[in-house]
Amino acid sequence: MPYMSTLQQRQQSRGLNCERASSGESIQPPIAAIAAIAAIAAIAAAAAVAAVATVATVATVAMTAPGAAATRVPPHARSTRLDLLSQRLGHDFTDRALLRQAMVHRSFLNENPSEALESNERMEFLGDAILDAVISRRLYDDYPSAAEGWLTEVRSLLVRNDTLADLAHACELGRYIVMGKGVEAQDGRNRPAILGRTFEAVLGAVYMDAGWPAVERVIFRALADQLQAIAIAGLERDPKSLLQQACQAEWHATPSYRTVEELGPAHEREFRVEVRVNGETLGDGEGHSKQAAEKAAAEVALRALPAGAIP
Repeated sequence: MPYMSTLQQRQQSRGLNCERASSGESIQPPIAAIAAIAAIAAIAAAAAVAAVATVATVATVAMTAPGAAATRVPPHARSTRLDLLSQRLGHDFTDRALLRQAMVHRSFLNENPSEALESNERMEFLGDAILDAVISRRLYDDYPSAAEGWLTEVRSLLVRNDTLADLAHACELGRYIVMGKGVEAQDGRNRPAILGRTFEAVLGAVYMDAGWPAVERVIFRALADQLQAIAIAGLERDPKSLLQQACQAEWHATPSYRTVEELGPAHEREFRVEVRVNGETLGDGEGHSKQAAEKAAAEVALRALPAGAIP
């Protein structure tokens, strides 16, 4: 089977537009493409970024006893830098200690075991669950005729770590994270994994500070552009999902992705990935993450398939 491996083909027009339902019928927008959502988030991030003072160490939080929850700093102990972060998030914290705890990365505690602090991992756990629930309810209410599969796929695009990392960049969240010197020296403040998880911890802090309505407002404000794009424009389907459906229909097989090359330093890693079916390479792609490279490879493979093979 012919396949395309030239990465320049990624610049060609992409996507397969789904037709909308006829007038008077319920309309189910097609699935949003990851690249389009990332582009929208990047625009929002550029508009939100403002000049900020030099990074300072976030105040520590005392522990009541070993293994106990962190003691909260009195509400009146305000921080100018955290005030700015609160403004960008769209929530004025009553208890600033919650926001401070959301900023503590575990690497700081690994390097400073004597510090009486708790990492943000428990808040991250809480925020992750809340984000899923809030987005699930919003999609359920906004698209009453949408199928379960469509709702699941759109939700995954909105809550995936890459999207959350873009939202974190928009409010310059990396400036406020308390982390170990080793991680910071490796460009930790710009790592998508750290940023995305810290954003989830912040959502957990908002919920603990003011409850469900407050965290809904923060989430809907942060994802306003993405939600609007899905509601109004309707975007392309995820190429990996399309390729999987095409391969299953054509060969009753599932495509597999293999990383064939990694280039560059740790903070600027470039990946090259091949997508294969039944031992045959259908395409390859490059990206700054394995997920991005897999998406690029799927796009190349889709363009190599006969038009009738694509659902």
